Amino acid sequence: MQHADHDALRALIGGYRQAALGTLIDGSPFLSMVLYAVEQRSESAPAFLIHISRLAPHTRQILADPRASLMVMQPDVNVGDPQALPRVTFQVAARVIHVDGPDFAAARACYLARLPQQEYLFSFPDFLLVRLIPSEARFVGGFASAFILDTTRLAEVLREP
Repeated sequence: MQHADHDALRALIGGYRQAALGTLIDGSPFLSMVLYAVEQRSESAPAFLIHISRLAPHTRQILADPRASLMVMQPDVNVGDPQALPRVTFQVAARVIHVDGPDFAAARACYLARLPQQEYLFSFPDFLLVRLIPSEARFVGGFASAFILDTTRLAEVLREP
């Protein structure tokens, strides 16, 4: 992976706020759209934060089985070849961040720094703040540009410069 690929992946993750979340329902895949923020953690690799309602199927599925996937993709604007659009898929483990937990306030602040218009949802009792901890990523930067990143390499990309 060249430095330009590293920069392209960081720009892709930092350039968008929505992703496709893949969860499991009775062993079958289920996709939904979520908003996300990258959380920089001093003692661990960076992670993703999502704020989701218990009323949503993907939340119930994550609570039943924390294995999930998160995909960030450059939107298609009907220009050029859509197969060449950059995208990255993360394998993640979901962990609920409890309101009374020691890291809730910092995680909430991180999420709202990225998505301030979502603050009102924190007053809804059915919403949960969830940390998605990546274990691997597959980045496709375009034709003949695909890489698998382990947690160490992924942490290097996700960490703020």
